[in-house]
Amino acid sequence: MINGKVIIGNSGAEFSVRGYVTAYEAETGKQLWRFYTVPGNPADGFEDDAQALAARTWTGTWWQHGGGGTVWDSMAYNAQANLLYIGVGNGGPHNRRVRSPQGGDNLFLSSIVALNPDTGKYVWHFQETPAEAWDYTATQQITIADIEWQGKPRHVLLHAPKNGFFFILDAASGKLLSAQKYVPATWASGFDLDTGKPREVAGQDYRNEVSFYPSGLGGHNWQSMAYSPRTGLVYIPAQHFGMRVRGDDHMVFFPRSFNLGYDGSPPPDNYLFTQALLKRMQKGYLKAWDPRTQKEVWRVEYPYLGNGGVLATAGDLIFQGR
Repeated sequence: MINGKVIIGNSGAEFSVRGYVTAYEAETGKQLWRFYTVPGNPADGFEDDAQALAARTWTGTWWQHGGGGTVWDSMAYNAQANLLYIGVGNGGPHNRRVRSPQGGDNLFLSSIVALNPDTGKYVWHFQETPAEAWDYTATQQITIADIEWQGKPRHVLLHAPKNGFFFILDAASGKLLSAQKYVPATWASGFDLDTGKPREVAGQDYRNEVSFYPSGLGGHNWQSMAYSPRTGLVYIPAQHFGMRVRGDDHMVFFPRSFNLGYDGSPPPDNYLFTQALLKRMQKGYLKAWDPRTQKEVWRVEYPYLGNGGVLATAGDLIFQGR
């Protein structure tokens, strides 16, 4: 709750919905504002200037598929700047050539968006995975922190989303300060700090049968990470898990059903081999990460995925559910 407002998102991108965040008056339940994370049908008019901006990054008739972009988890409020940060989810369908066949970044999918919490008006955004195609949501926990950055104090956002890169953004402007891999990620080799764009790896976009890391489960999912201002470290419940899929650019659209735009099921005649391969491809671990150097400090490995959320204490202990 922020200044007497209850703020909540929605979910269901795979079920062909359109993402949004809504503010309600805490005492009465009256709707005060709503911000959509993807644009609707241009013929109906846009709700605000941000939707018109976003629509220029979509092609085709994306609104018929909903578009996705649900805000199903992380939000953070910065009282110092009076900004609400929302983490926007994946596209719907996942296959970007289905929902936006002529390309485009598809704003505001897989982005951190800063809003004025009093009005719901757009302030800035940073898109972590342009044209999101791998179920790489940016809904993971957003941490606001004051750290030493390049020898000076900096008010920043720390973010370890599904796509495998640890991001440091300026909390006031959204400027990208750093993006480094905290888990193996094959979809991009790195980020250009001047443009804020990833250097995508060719052949990782469902045009044929393709394997990629991380999978749609992400390098870090909904389990909360923790930051200790005493150690200066972030503690991430990370995981290493790949995925192999076959693209389906001609999918049949079914309203209120899963619409992905690819087939991720193993071949029937190769099922046992696929299961054995998956076991070798997956592992989980608790990772201590130094945002100042963007490097791992230590890890505790687990023989399975899905390890739990993390709590850092002033006694310099880390607690994690398993």
